[in-house]
Amino acid sequence: MKKLLEQYSAALSRIKILRQNVLNLENKIEKMNEKGYYVTDIVSCGKKGKKSLGTKKVSGFPHGEYKRISDLLLKRRDNLFQEEQNLLVLVTKVEEYISQIDDLEIRNILTLYYVDNLTWVQVAYRMNDLNKKKKYTESSCRQKHDRFLEKN
Repeated sequence: MKKLLEQYSAALSRIKILRQNVLNLENKIEKMNEKGYYVTDIVSCGKKGKKSLGTKKVSGFPHGEYKRISDLLLKRRDNLFQEEQNLLVLVTKVEEYISQIDDLEIRNILTLYYVDNLTWVQVAYRMNDLNKKKKYTESSCRQKHDRFLEKN
């Protein structure tokens, strides 16, 4: 089951990366859609022997680049959707595994760390909120987690 929990954490990280990539492309397209977005280039008019016939300045909207970025955005959105669907399956498996654990304290720690995706400091803080009689620290929560996974 440790492999399942690690796989779930990796899937969460993957989703985060994919969302950032989609957001970057959306921002790029938004900038391109703004009024006055043009690209400019200088091209040579040709040569007569070794002499250049001159240069011209060419500017306009980059339709080819816009289409390429739009197509890439669609592909990345589809990829993100597929990854999110896979994540839903993993979430269900992780929650089923955690719900089968007898120890409520370990169940809470695993839920906070894996499902809620909190850091160990945040897990300790939330565990202290849940249980006023016992003091939790970052290392105590991590050690309970590690010992449980080694045992099972």
